[in-house]
Amino acid sequence: MGDLKQHIVERWISWTLRIGVWSSAALMIAGLLVVWISGSTPPLPSENPSPGELFAKLFSSSIDGITLMFSGLVLLMLTPFLRVLTATLGFIAEKDPKYVVVSLTVLGMLLGEFYFSLR
Repeated sequence: MGDLKQHIVERWISWTLRIGVWSSAALMIAGLLVVWISGSTPPLPSENPSPGELFAKLFSSSIDGITLMFSGLVLLMLTPFLRVLTATLGFIAEKDPKYVVVSLTVLGMLLGEFYFSLR
């Protein structure tokens, strides 16, 4: 029965990675198509947009191709974080304390890197 549970967690992780990568690719391709169909080269921002600005633009009434491409890149960068989060939740569901501690440690390291990168 233990092997079955492990396979379930591996399946969850696999789906998380697949959904993250394919969704990211879809956003970047959609952004390229929007730029291509519009026929004009949109001005690139002088600085990378903040996550809040990107989120606001993504759900506004006027979406441009650059916003879609940036959103795809952000999602691609968040995919490993989501993978560790999925593994943590899977190990918690399995009640496997050793791997919960390991995955929480990795999650903490990722969150620490994220926090210090925004400073």
